[in-house]
Amino acid sequence: MENNRAKKMYDYHVWANQQVFQNLKQLPDGIYGDTIKSVFPSIKEVLVHLYATDITWLEIMKGSTIQDTFKKVEQRRKEVDGVTIDKLEFCYEKLAKEYDNFLTSQPDLERTIVTEHPKMGICEFVLADLIHHVVNHGTYHRGNVSAMLHQQGERGAPTDYVFYCLK
Repeated sequence: MENNRAKKMYDYHVWANQQVFQNLKQLPDGIYGDTIKSVFPSIKEVLVHLYATDITWLEIMKGSTIQDTFKKVEQRRKEVDGVTIDKLEFCYEKLAKEYDNFLTSQPDLERTIVTEHPKMGICEFVLADLIHHVVNHGTYHRGNVSAMLHQQGERGAPTDYVFYCLK
């Protein structure tokens, strides 16, 4: 597992999210929750969306049904409704540990799983591909956060993969 590329990519995802949180916590109080005209109504909403989506894919990878997955996501989404940035960061850390436990328990991340997608029906996915999807989705939304920060006159955190490789 040590040299597994999918696990390394997930570790990058965790690192990049940490960079975003550290950057946000250094900015003026309102930046995190202020409503702005953008893809999402606030940076907080982007981060909650990313959190909920990461939960969704972990549950799918673990073999949960789509109905059980949606129930769990809704429950955990309610837990972060209205929370401070520190509490949301804590929830991200807890989820990263859940991912780590799952990924390290898998003897083969190249195995195929069969799951149900709400729009595409029954699908087959390679676990490593789903991990790459989680990371790619996170990269996209960290870009949203960076753009939203620029709209507010602030700077985003450098989270390019190359910076992770050079750390």
